[in-house]
Amino acid sequence: MKITSVESMLLAIPFSDRDVQWRLGGTGHVFQTLMVRIDTDQVLSGWGEVFTKNGEASLKAMFDTHVRPALIGRDPSHINAIKRDLERQQHNFGRVGVMAFCVSAVDLALWDILGKAANLPLYRLLGGSPRTEIPLYASLARYGAAPTVGRTTERAVREGYRAVKLHEVLVETVAGARAGGGPDIAVMLDTNCPWTLAEAKRNARRLEPFNLAWLEEPTWPPENVHALAELRRSTTIPIAAGENAGSLIDYRIMFEAGAVDFVQPDIAKAHGLTEALKIAALAEAYDVAFMPHCFMIGPGYAHTIHLCAAHDVPLMERYYLDFAAEPMGDIVKPRAGKVAVPQGAELGCEPDPAAVKLYRVT
Repeated sequence: MKITSVESMLLAIPFSDRDVQWRLGGTGHVFQTLMVRIDTDQVLSGWGEVFTKNGEASLKAMFDTHVRPALIGRDPSHINAIKRDLERQQHNFGRVGVMAFCVSAVDLALWDILGKAANLPLYRLLGGSPRTEIPLYASLARYGAAPTVGRTTERAVREGYRAVKLHEVLVETVAGARAGGGPDIAVMLDTNCPWTLAEAKRNARRLEPFNLAWLEEPTWPPENVHALAELRRSTTIPIAAGENAGSLIDYRIMFEAGAVDFVQPDIAKAHGLTEALKIAALAEAYDVAFMPHCFMIGPGYAHTIHLCAAHDVPLMERYYLDFAAEPMGDIVKPRAGKVAVPQGAELGCEPDPAAVKLYRVT
């Protein structure tokens, strides 16, 4: 089997929440996702997803220029070799960052092809699971005001979510989540690396009464794992991090420092599913909870469902916005705070052609 063509496609999907403070891609209230399709001479195709935030047109150009030509003619079953070759050929563009995102997308698409060739769902290739659905936590956008956080949390709880993650930097906004969701739901806080160690210590003391399930990415810069470890020793709040780390070596350093209670690799950022399997094994050896990050709604989201099912992850992240379309179809749409584990070959779902046609930018 040989790779015959590779295509990247950028989608911009609108969402209706007007209170969001983040610029998530392009202009206006849209979420951009860069999907990758790899075709073979055996009529099998695989889908991956590049992690995106904004400036995605330049990311697409990077993929098309540096990654796509290196794949034509390769055997897609040689997943480890292709991943290794791409990493070594492109390492001058960064072991962490946009090139790692591109390599990750290729890795995911190759796993999709492998599952289709074996006619098995991905979670079974990864070891199997008795679960048919996974509880989700609603990963909220940033709102910046306690009343808005409270209303959004209340809505998520009404829809069946039993856990919410905030992306706020103001301590007082956490009170809004507690008021909106009540004392029994799990609340996590991802601050996206805003604070010095001293600031993080002061804010952690203020946050302790809210009984957070974890405090995520609280310090800048994110690679200073020793500061993170010192914060962890100073607070009763469990610490989570890892979405901004790169390869297995970064995670080993994080674990050796004793920096985290929860590790959060993102398979569209940290060199794909192949690397995530190594990180999960290393986390188990260090007694760190494996909790993948998932800021995607395309093929990477579907891959993460299978990864979480196979590794018995208790909660999976779902970005909580009212999107105009579900790019991977209704089979992976959240229902009552849970998502079904697709049972078809490999991902068990494909991008919705109507959504791709309607929202494709380039």
